[in-house]
Amino acid sequence: MQTTQGKAHTIHTLIQKTREIFLSIGFDEIENPVFIQEEDVYKQYGKEAPVILDRVFYLGGLPRPDIGMSDDDITKIKKIAPYISTDKFKKILRNYREGVIEGDNMLEEMIKNLKINATQAMEILDLFPAFKNIEPVCSRTTLRSHMTAAWFLTLEAEMEKQAELPLKFFSIGLRFRREQKQDATHLRAHYGASCMLVDKNLKIEDGMSVAEKILNEMGFANIIFTKKKATSNYYVQDKEYEIFSGGIEIADCGMYSRTALKNYNIPDDVDVFNIGFGLERILMVRNNIGDVRKVLYPQFYEDVHLSAQEIAKSIGLLSVPETAEGINIAGKIYETAKIHADEKSPCKFLCFEGNLMNRRIKISVFEDEENKNLLGPAALNEIYVLDGNIYGIPGDIEKFGEEGKNIKEKGIKANLNFLYAISNYFAKEIENNVKEGQKGKFTFEIKMAKSPSDVNIMIKGRAKRFISNENKRIVLKGPVFMSVEVEIE
Repeated sequence: MQTTQGKAHTIHTLIQKTREIFLSIGFDEIENPVFIQEEDVYKQYGKEAPVILDRVFYLGGLPRPDIGMSDDDITKIKKIAPYISTDKFKKILRNYREGVIEGDNMLEEMIKNLKINATQAMEILDLFPAFKNIEPVCSRTTLRSHMTAAWFLTLEAEMEKQAELPLKFFSIGLRFRREQKQDATHLRAHYGASCMLVDKNLKIEDGMSVAEKILNEMGFANIIFTKKKATSNYYVQDKEYEIFSGGIEIADCGMYSRTALKNYNIPDDVDVFNIGFGLERILMVRNNIGDVRKVLYPQFYEDVHLSAQEIAKSIGLLSVPETAEGINIAGKIYETAKIHADEKSPCKFLCFEGNLMNRRIKISVFEDEENKNLLGPAALNEIYVLDGNIYGIPGDIEKFGEEGKNIKEKGIKANLNFLYAISNYFAKEIENNVKEGQKGKFTFEIKMAKSPSDVNIMIKGRAKRFISNENKRIVLKGPVFMSVEVEIE
């Protein structure tokens, strides 16, 4: 098979170029720790630490359960694997709890030591709710949100080795921030390139000169250093600067504070300068891209421009009946409910009586609560697309106001409505019950719909991404209040 040269991701092309720049001017590469203890954030930020910790991810894990076996458990196990040694299984459970056996090796250990197959092993584990009901426990370990958090640890280790000054280190890697949302300017994980200059009698101007040289090598001219109004606690007061090019901030730098350095046993006569670059931001500036998500995840945030007609065609059913009989039942539910939608309750209307997969069934739509309509006001909503937004509009448009009138007059109507989608959902659920051998009387209902899936509607791939990327709206919700009764003989 003929092969061609693959295409590199732009972020990793920039990372490689940045590495070459640092190495060419004498910086040694360091792999900094990703896991940072909470106490280190306090040592670096002091009183500012609580608000910084609000933006970090804490690591959690599942505790190992202490699982015992009752006589009933042993009976159930023996039904699955009659010749199993319960003593050996107890030992496996004990070793798992004590960490001798890792979780991803559990099945292998059971198969090997208990002489059972994989299916039996999984069925046995499924007998113990303790495996499924474990709640994660949070630790005091965090994911680094700033490369600075790791630099203090690296610097302490290097100084303990009595490394010869000056020290020039750089590190490139991911930073993790617990942003409340991801949007055009915020990501929860992004790449940072950071360097550290360590020497005696080091001045802020020395660091700025190095920063300017690095940025010139990256292709940025006319660098402007602007003193930050609110200095971060790990920097010397009034010694933190934001770096701009063409009016866009591309880096941040400063001198580490004596207080923070002292917490890591760094001598008072040693000065430390740090600079950090946001690599996605640099690519945004270079390539004139307005959304940071398009830089890092182009496969999800491509420039998609869809017409109202294209969006309307992308609106489909989440769940549909599999059989011709089921499809027919969906139609019967739809027709009956639509005809009697405004009938006052209590009321009940037969939709279908006949066979489904060789089972005799009877289906009715009903409403038991008094002085209501058979269907709620949103059950008959029609779906429209306008300006990239998707709306569910009631037949009585006056209740929706001027906005509703505008949507109905100017929007594109999709070939789908709430009642049709819901009828297909009910038909599919009835099919499932018949397949599972259920019998007797069952009811299915949908009350308040808060999202498309609540009314059995899905927005397909590209249209869903377009709506998300362009901050458009999907307003498919409302009081449906539709109930179906099923009798399976």
